[in-house]
Amino acid sequence: MAFTFVTDSAGLNQALFQVTHGLYVVTAKRRDKSNGQVLDALMQVTNAPPRIAVGIGKRTLTHEMIAETGRFVVSVLDRGDPACVDVIKRFGFQSGRDVDKFLDFPHSTTDRELPYLPTAVAVFEATVVPSWTIDLGTHSVFIASIDQAGTREGGEPLTYNEYRKSIRRKG
Repeated sequence: MAFTFVTDSAGLNQALFQVTHGLYVVTAKRRDKSNGQVLDALMQVTNAPPRIAVGIGKRTLTHEMIAETGRFVVSVLDRGDPACVDVIKRFGFQSGRDVDKFLDFPHSTTDRELPYLPTAVAVFEATVVPSWTIDLGTHSVFIASIDQAGTREGGEPLTYNEYRKSIRRKG
């Protein structure tokens, strides 16, 4: 079967949907304000030393907070979490500039008081490596060292593909 190559935005996005990756909530804190957003642009870039890269839209409050503080936490969403749809709605479909996403929402904090989701499969607390932020125009890629990480028993990471094909329809 031959490929039909396209250059339009819809066709390119359809091809990009075939790239497998997880779905996460990235959180940050600046002074007394915490915020977070759903993220699918994360990758491990090295394991020694352990580093990850996240792509964050520049217009978001989370981007502002990470750019200013250099710190963030990533919670890996659990595909079996019954509250997953609500988590994605809360952190993905509203702005932290308009609402407090953590108000009346169960969460924990790291030793540095950065919020994370206790229902996550894994959690990474990270610090942006100085001068390793890449400007992509509409987004920034923050390359960060993992300061500490934790996992919990059970659960499986939610993939973006699975979200698009089944969970998104429930929301």
